[in-house]
Amino acid sequence: MKHLPLLALVLAPAAFLSAQTEQTIIERAQQPVAPSVPSAQSPVTVSPGDADAGNQRIAEPRKLPFKLYLAYDAQVYHTDNVNLVPSSQTEDYALVVANTLALRAEFKSWAVGNGLLTPSIGFSFQRFYHGVGSNDHEDLDFDSYSLPLSLRYRFGANWEATLGLATSAIYSLEGPPKYNRIFRSYTPSLSLRKLVSVGENRILSLGASTSYSFTKADRDGIPALFSFRDDRNDKWDFSTDVAYYYLHGKWVVGPYARLSYSDYSHYQEGAFNDVDRRDITGSVGLSVSHNFTPWSSARVFTSYDWRNPQGDSPVDYSYKTTNAGVGVTLSASF
Repeated sequence: MKHLPLLALVLAPAAFLSAQTEQTIIERAQQPVAPSVPSAQSPVTVSPGDADAGNQRIAEPRKLPFKLYLAYDAQVYHTDNVNLVPSSQTEDYALVVANTLALRAEFKSWAVGNGLLTPSIGFSFQRFYHGVGSNDHEDLDFDSYSLPLSLRYRFGANWEATLGLATSAIYSLEGPPKYNRIFRSYTPSLSLRKLVSVGENRILSLGASTSYSFTKADRDGIPALFSFRDDRNDKWDFSTDVAYYYLHGKWVVGPYARLSYSDYSHYQEGAFNDVDRRDITGSVGLSVSHNFTPWSSARVFTSYDWRNPQGDSPVDYSYKTTNAGVGVTLSASF
């Protein structure tokens, strides 16, 4: 028994590093993403000469009681700060491969007031491999599952409001044990988006959203000295984004900027209780895509992401990272 304290001191740092790795996975899965890119083949158009008409859709006979969308996306990109560490620490680069499979069922729309109300349900699966070609960052590999429910309301001159609820889970591909669920969340959200025509084949997208995440993180094997609340990632998120799209034939060019403010309700870090963690996270980027067919496209993209902590915390949560890569998307609708 006298060796137990010594054993705890030996094992505690390893457990602490494991907890930090899992937190890095969680934060990588929650990094800002670019606004949705309107496809050159999209049936939704912005009508600059008829602002009162709102969104126009081509009438199509529907054989099913819902519209089904299926998409597979693969992307390979280089990142210069795979661990999302502060600039004061040693940053490390990696080649990342991300695969996404998404399924969405969009149900019959109802006319409500002067708008159109559309419910939908979806499912998405993502797998991320880090440090491809080496074994340096395989501990960051993870799977992410998400089940989003949404109620979209399109109204006025290209306005879109969405009420959503998403449940998600993240599984680490490394262990022990292998394929361990390290995180799950339930996130209600509300968003508003406006599409503005700024010329022929040019669209400006302005968006804002708010959400609250109810979370639970894995604490198995974490010593009491370094333990934390399993809901330490509960937080409010407020974000805004702007994107400009130029559609030319089968090409879409889209620069964008996104800014998010996160306020954690009761964050903990090791022995530090009630850490005042508030972050501003930003992302600017550019994507150039080409639609080969109505169901296939390829793109090149680059982005610069950063996080500036705003709270009074003993831990530095800042980071800066630059990414660049290529991607391919296959999609179908029924």
